[in-house]
Amino acid sequence: MINVADEKEKSKDELEYILKTRGIMILVSSFAMKKEEVVPAYYIRQTAEKMFGFSKDDLNMLPLRVHNEETLRGLLFLQFIALIAYTRLKKRIGKTYTVEEMLLTMRNLKAKVYDKELLVGELTKHQKQICEKLGILVPRNLGI
Repeated sequence: MINVADEKEKSKDELEYILKTRGIMILVSSFAMKKEEVVPAYYIRQTAEKMFGFSKDDLNMLPLRVHNEETLRGLLFLQFIALIAYTRLKKRIGKTYTVEEMLLTMRNLKAKVYDKELLVGELTKHQKQICEKLGILVPRNLGI
């Protein structure tokens, strides 16, 4: 990163060459930042925008229509949790399935609930593959 104040002893041509070959980044802010924090702050912001892009595009999150700050914070918290779950599932499932295909396949897994026992239905081939890929052990029955 170039600090223009440190480059005063260089000629105008040298400084112009340095700026052309290295690029220029200008951050306008209402608070002071150390020059070492500028680029990391930019990339954090870029990552946050990318994640909210996932929320909007891949998770079909609706626009926020809230009337108070508590509701806004609650909605953002839920969206953030959904986004974390989505990105982790996407990373763990790989290219075999999309997250949507995986969820649609797994929603067909049924269980019968009795007074003291829960019986899990037989897994299909695709459900078994998904469970293996995610490291999920599906028991045949569970005590309640």
